[in-house]
Amino acid sequence: MTRRPSSLRTRLASWARTFGPPTVVDYVRRVVDAGDCRTVVDIGCGMSSYLTRFRPGLKTIGIDAHPEAIRESQRHDVHDEYLVADVIKMPAQTIRQLLADKIGDQKVDLVTAFSVIEHLPKHDGWKLLEKCEELSSKYIIVETPNGFLEQGPEFGNPFQRHLSGWFAHDFEGLGYQCFGTNGTKYLRGYMGEPRIPVPGTLVFDQVLLSRMIGARDRPHHAFELVAVKDVRGVPARHASRDNSLFES
Repeated sequence: MTRRPSSLRTRLASWARTFGPPTVVDYVRRVVDAGDCRTVVDIGCGMSSYLTRFRPGLKTIGIDAHPEAIRESQRHDVHDEYLVADVIKMPAQTIRQLLADKIGDQKVDLVTAFSVIEHLPKHDGWKLLEKCEELSSKYIIVETPNGFLEQGPEFGNPFQRHLSGWFAHDFEGLGYQCFGTNGTKYLRGYMGEPRIPVPGTLVFDQVLLSRMIGARDRPHHAFELVAVKDVRGVPARHASRDNSLFES
């Protein structure tokens, strides 16, 4: 089969990922490469996941409230195991028992929620973060837009709607480290589309502008946030030079 040449938009997106600041995948990789993660739950897994690339070294369990999303994910072999469950409504103990039936343990090493929390009302978002802590024995990684990003029920899907906005201080107050990713918020509009419809705008934003203003370590400038928490607490800082997985 003849391979089609990549579109300009695809090539630009690839350059941005290659030369831009770390993405959420890079933060997951740092946690996995540390060597103490073997199992992960992907909450709101949908039909695809950043975690697939880490298999088979990482055993992944996808959780979603929508059976059709689970069926599509299974069809593409995205995860090792699946649970159809509404994490907000289902008691944590019930979820832990279901996990034990799947993997032989009631908790996992890592819990992720990629582009999920902004689809919930704020009060349900806080509940989601509580459930993440109840399910994880080590790490939590959350990815979400920085602040409220307008997005309606696109493509006929009511679940596409954004219902809340999240800021770095929301996570930092709960003990997360928060980082900026995926460019800055200044050149993005509805659904994260570029405000200036000129090819190369997002590459400029991600590769140059975000680096110039230090969006990684000043996440209030960033388009998206990656929040990482070790539920065991802050690591010691005087026993080793390697104080954190995420030091610059």
